[in-house]
Amino acid sequence: MISNEKRFLQRIRSRLEGPESEKAEFSRDETGILLKIGSKYLTLYEIGKLISSEIELGHLLKLAMDKVIEVTGAQRGLIGLVSAGGEVDFRVARCLEKSDIEQSDFEVSRSIIRRAIVDREAICLRDAMADQFHGTSESVTRLRLLSVACAPIEIDDEVRGIIYVDNKNIKNLFDDFTGDLVRAFSEQMAIALKNASLFKDLRQSHKKLAAELRDKYQFRDIIGSSRSMTEVLQLVGDVAETDATILIQSENGTGKELIARALHYNSSRNDKPLETVNCGALPEGLIESALFGHRRGAFTGAVRDRRGKFELADQGTIFLDEVGEMSLNAQVKLLRVLENGSYYSVGSEEEKQCDVRVIAATNCDLNQLISQKKFREDLYYRLNVITLTLPPLRKRREDIPLLIEHFIEKYNNHKRRPKFSRQVEHILGNYHYPGNVRQLENIIHRAVILCKGKSIELRHLPSELLEPYQGRSAGGNGGVLTFQDRKKRTIEEFEISEIRRILAETGGKIRESARLSGMDVKNFSDKMRRYKINAMDFKS
Repeated sequence: MISNEKRFLQRIRSRLEGPESEKAEFSRDETGILLKIGSKYLTLYEIGKLISSEIELGHLLKLAMDKVIEVTGAQRGLIGLVSAGGEVDFRVARCLEKSDIEQSDFEVSRSIIRRAIVDREAICLRDAMADQFHGTSESVTRLRLLSVACAPIEIDDEVRGIIYVDNKNIKNLFDDFTGDLVRAFSEQMAIALKNASLFKDLRQSHKKLAAELRDKYQFRDIIGSSRSMTEVLQLVGDVAETDATILIQSENGTGKELIARALHYNSSRNDKPLETVNCGALPEGLIESALFGHRRGAFTGAVRDRRGKFELADQGTIFLDEVGEMSLNAQVKLLRVLENGSYYSVGSEEEKQCDVRVIAATNCDLNQLISQKKFREDLYYRLNVITLTLPPLRKRREDIPLLIEHFIEKYNNHKRRPKFSRQVEHILGNYHYPGNVRQLENIIHRAVILCKGKSIELRHLPSELLEPYQGRSAGGNGGVLTFQDRKKRTIEEFEISEIRRILAETGGKIRESARLSGMDVKNFSDKMRRYKINAMDFKS
């Protein structure tokens, strides 16, 4: 990727340092080269990096086409994929208004496209009808083409695609530098297409494995085919049939209880009870009673005998959620159950026995609680026989579209499925979700309720998702933006996406993230404050 960017930047520098270069502004790219780059060309460079970060092929092609048209001023354009036999499959055709053009209505000069593919060179024509090679072409004269630019997309030394733009009304709209820019863009597209292809293959592999695991273990309610979730499901499948104590560690809202249910219903205890206790929701005085039961008169309000969860779960499974919130006294009694299966009800001297598999879950750092003398170390080792770590949603973003589809089906009540505007798709795909899957579910539930038309728009999203985008001229309905507005928004969206990606990669370490981004710590921190990005949301 760096080599292609270097070639792109070197061409820009050599062109813009000439006598005909337009007024420029200084910008330093990742390679450390200080360049004079006109605003249009800086925009293309930033857009090229944005395109390279897109992994959904359909979105990638539309986004790329819109940006090529925007930068070149073309009326319309297309991107096609080239088969091994040289056939061109026109995958996306767009106009200046960012609308799709029906392929039956989109006629192009196939002779120009063929020449670009055969010669493997960008073609840029100021007046196609007057061109000595193409002016006599039937398609050029019939379509009365004037400005035309076309460049091949090469992957692994083969032409795998083509970018084509034209304008029928304006001569000399494109110059030689436009050809260089389109070629440079095709190099960025080659990287993006290769990444998209690799991601598609990887995702299909994980989808197949996740489907096999779901079929085998009936994980129907666990949505996700990302690598991290597939690894979790594999481990669940490996340990479900054992009686090993399981500790599930994850943030709130990631689906700890779903995993506990999957473990239980795929074990030999699946025909016995599964009892759930939220240790964080019970006062200290009641947690022991809830777990182990009590005798009548054991305390004020104990008007009758009550069986505890361990007795109710005998031969089955007990799920202790938020186990880090349990009092030290209750921890001692839990440790005894784990060691020999014995316990005493509150107010009773009769020892009871049970055969219960324990699954515990926490969103706390138990090691830190141990150092603070708030959690017993011996209990930690008893619970931590097998550890399952659920990834937060921001670390498995490829699962977001699957989850959205699942929640729409869940809450749409058989109505016509609403579509999402491009802005909403971008925001949902790049938000950091501190509340994880539970928060995403609430967002989709809310949007489905509020949406009365065919499309979910920005106004249907909660305010916390829109804060980084407030004050833009797009407004709630995605109004018309000027070129400068679009440029500013594209760069801001790219910065937000990259800052979050890098923070997720480093586990929220600001200094290391700044180094990876090529910025100094102050600049990186300023941008975090500007976009209201909290490093704590990305701590591992």
